[in-house]
Amino acid sequence: MSELDRKGKGNRTLVAAIAAFFIALCCCCAAFFVTGGLVFWATRGDDRVSSVPGMRPEPFEPGWRATEPAWPVPQEATPTPTPAPTRPPTETERQLQTVMVPTRDLRDLAIRLRPEVSEIPPTVNPTPPTYRIGDREMFWVGNTDTDEHFQIEAELRYITPHVYMWVEVGADVDQEDLERSANRFENEIYPTNRAFFGTEWTPGVDNDPHLTILHARGLGEHIAGYYSSADEVSRLAQPYSNEREMFYINLDNVRPGTEFYDSVLAHEFQHMIHWYNDRNEETWVNEGFSELAAVLNGFDIGRADQFFTELPDTQLNTWSDEPGANGPHYGGSFLFMAYFLERFGEELTKAVVASDANGVEGFNEALAAAGRPERFEDIFADWLVANLVNDPDVADGRYGYRSYRPRPVAFDQRHRSYPVRRRSEVHQYAADYILLKGRGDVVIRFQGASTVRLADMQPHSGRFVWWANRADDSDTRLTREFDLTGVDKATLKMWLWYDIEDKYDFVYVEVSTDGGETWTILPGKHTTEENPTGNSFGHGYTGKSGGGDTPRWVLEEIDLTPYVGQKVLIRLEYITDDAVNYPGFFVDDISIPEIGYKSDFELDDGGWISEGWIRTDNVLNQRWLVQVVERSRRGIEVRRMRVGPDGTGAIAVDGLGRSGKSAVLIISALAPVTTEKASYEYIIEPR
Repeated sequence: MSELDRKGKGNRTLVAAIAAFFIALCCCCAAFFVTGGLVFWATRGDDRVSSVPGMRPEPFEPGWRATEPAWPVPQEATPTPTPAPTRPPTETERQLQTVMVPTRDLRDLAIRLRPEVSEIPPTVNPTPPTYRIGDREMFWVGNTDTDEHFQIEAELRYITPHVYMWVEVGADVDQEDLERSANRFENEIYPTNRAFFGTEWTPGVDNDPHLTILHARGLGEHIAGYYSSADEVSRLAQPYSNEREMFYINLDNVRPGTEFYDSVLAHEFQHMIHWYNDRNEETWVNEGFSELAAVLNGFDIGRADQFFTELPDTQLNTWSDEPGANGPHYGGSFLFMAYFLERFGEELTKAVVASDANGVEGFNEALAAAGRPERFEDIFADWLVANLVNDPDVADGRYGYRSYRPRPVAFDQRHRSYPVRRRSEVHQYAADYILLKGRGDVVIRFQGASTVRLADMQPHSGRFVWWANRADDSDTRLTREFDLTGVDKATLKMWLWYDIEDKYDFVYVEVSTDGGETWTILPGKHTTEENPTGNSFGHGYTGKSGGGDTPRWVLEEIDLTPYVGQKVLIRLEYITDDAVNYPGFFVDDISIPEIGYKSDFELDDGGWISEGWIRTDNVLNQRWLVQVVERSRRGIEVRRMRVGPDGTGAIAVDGLGRSGKSAVLIISALAPVTTEKASYEYIIEPR
């Protein structure tokens, strides 16, 4: 797992006990947190909406890989276009298309924001360290259940050309098992991952080409293992860094010498590689490729797909930090990567991995560079159908998997008699599948929302606010100069609304008196100095504004009197770690009354200079993808409804019940960035 796994968000390896049957653990990547939760194995009959826990799925055949496209898609073949509204992009959408989100640089941040730190070398050892079997060292580890960090002593038990195997002193680990897994990683996993995904940072922060694998206890009930990018920097930048390229294995849940242990190493090593090559990649892409890494190395990923197909209304392009909530996210991200690899082959998939663009744009960039006519949303649409039909012999093969057999998707609703009218909602980049049976000719009339919000809030005043954006491992800044020479006191006032990852992501108010060379973090009424994860640089905002379950607008007042008599720079800086992000940080109605400055951002940007922030009205166009899949004894036909910019559309389905004909309506919402659900209504009536 990754940092996300460790926070329980996804980048760590998760553990779940299913009744008395077995334990399933998942992996992820971390910035210095872990995520995970209960993973329930279940099967479902074709006509059941809910799952039946306790039944073991059929085994997956390991060793699957694809080096060429599994079926040809002619270059000249233009895919059916995804319907898009003719409404022009909103102001927010235009900015999202062009804004550059700076990547977080922990070394730079520590030098700028920690007054006691003046210089941090990129590597901590001028010469490579020398270790011998039997050496002992102290390591920082974290417990994801308590958010506590503590130190353990570990002994070096085995060395290969690229791996150190460290084991917590007092832990019972079989030496033969340890060596067997170390050798498998050295000889199989290490070269396989590097050949497909690229190289890790080597010799890295410790100036040593070896990777450290630390086996410890007490990392959290649901953790199998994790990778933390916090270890890739000096302790001067991250106090809990172990200052080396490393993975953590939780001996309470995973034992060396097993297939699952080895698959965790494959998963976590991909996270390490991805961090070095594209450190602010979106978590769903990173996790999907880590699951793919396990499969490329011949491991069974434990039917992660089933968690997704049981809950297909799971947003593909986001992640959760709720314990137990990421099984469907793992399954969805893996299935999409597996589908993409089968359809487009190894080279184009590698191009996505190598792309500096993140998330959806990484796929679009790779497809465009290869001269492909498809774009992400075309592939997403076909993938939704493939998850239902799973028959590569339909059409040109795009509606199925050739090397993988995911479970059938669960239906959100079934209709057998008409007319019927229903209101519902669906996550962005997810799907509701509605089964249509019965007899006769019907018409489906659809009405979806035409807009959606970035976040579930209204500006404090007017229409416009500043938004700090939403990305992993990022550092966005909003800066303005103020002249305080003519006053003897000054107060910065602003209204804040925020919903950001508690204890992991922080926003700071900073002041500089030397033109931006150095910065001082300023305390406020709503800031905190608590720093259980080591991510904070001082007084910062984190969690939800107002301190309750639901964020609310709060008035912040910060004393600038110590800085009067000079010109200063004031900055708002939002720093996120690797794995999970929330709707974000909004600011409105900023003023310094003593100098007559006030801006509500209705007419302009108020003089602020943005690096990654967006002046927004909190509105996005809500686009819709509505598909109908008709199945009869004559075959399968896939059609897309034309949905207009007002969110309306209609499509006819003839002959239900004739020749065994049934249909499935697939409803998906397509809006960037946001995790707000989209509401819709449909009417199905005879015609």
